[in-house]
Amino acid sequence: MMKKLLGRRGLCGSHIIIRGAHTFLVLGVPATLLYKETSLKKALIEQEDLVYGCSYILLLLASLISYYVACLKNPGYLGQKHSKLTSKINAEDHGNSDEDASDTTPMMQQSDNTSLIDHSQNDGRLQALKQRFRYCDYCEIEQPMRSKHCEDCKQCVRKHDHHCPWLDTCVGEGNHKYFWLFLLLTSILVIWTFAITWTNFQYERVWKDWWKTNVVFFIDMVILSFGGFTVIGLLGFHTFLMFRGLTTWELVSRERITYLKHLKDDFHPFDEGCFLNMYTFLTRCKYREWECMYDRKLEQDGLV
Repeated sequence: MMKKLLGRRGLCGSHIIIRGAHTFLVLGVPATLLYKETSLKKALIEQEDLVYGCSYILLLLASLISYYVACLKNPGYLGQKHSKLTSKINAEDHGNSDEDASDTTPMMQQSDNTSLIDHSQNDGRLQALKQRFRYCDYCEIEQPMRSKHCEDCKQCVRKHDHHCPWLDTCVGEGNHKYFWLFLLLTSILVIWTFAITWTNFQYERVWKDWWKTNVVFFIDMVILSFGGFTVIGLLGFHTFLMFRGLTTWELVSRERITYLKHLKDDFHPFDEGCFLNMYTFLTRCKYREWECMYDRKLEQDGLV
């Protein structure tokens, strides 16, 4: 047990270092604005506009809380006690799969028939897919559809999106919406902080005087520029994924994922429409049975 824990989190406690660094940056930059003569200092310390100042502090706290919720929330680890979705599959059969041996991502394997789906001879309704769930040799479990084994976390994750080094955990079905909320709140915080910093640069005729007066603002601007570019870019990307009902893994590795590579490039079996995708993404708490949606979507779109 101890060996598994050490293998997952690392011997040096990387999650403590990473999350500590994030907390330091989120609190450190605003702290410098309270130290210097800025509109934020006037609003909070000198109490000229408490509504403005308290709103900024609440946004900062909300951003920090959403970060830790995304970090600590179970992303959807399957675990050793995951109940089997199908009858036990012999691991040796999966070892002989035609899939690339280095790719641990596909969730099902092709049947002997070239068609992925059977037609019912009686009522024309969709039959079960000819598929077998992929058996993970590391976790010794069968993975549900859209799951993937994470080599960093050493576990299989439901609706795996990616492993985030800044969270030091996976982003999956259990915490993806909290990750998106963190990106949204942090983007707003960065833009607001950038505006405060930019408007409080002080003019000096001599370069040395200008640098001495504004060096703290300059450092803040560098941090905000690099961090803001990354966070806002990720927010836009994950908003697109939310609207389309996709994950990062499915978008970038579609041609290697067994349940997607046989479909047309413009067909997304988990897309329920922009607004329903967004509503489900942000409000649903329970894990979904993606196999049922996959079957239903193929039938509705006449691909059977």
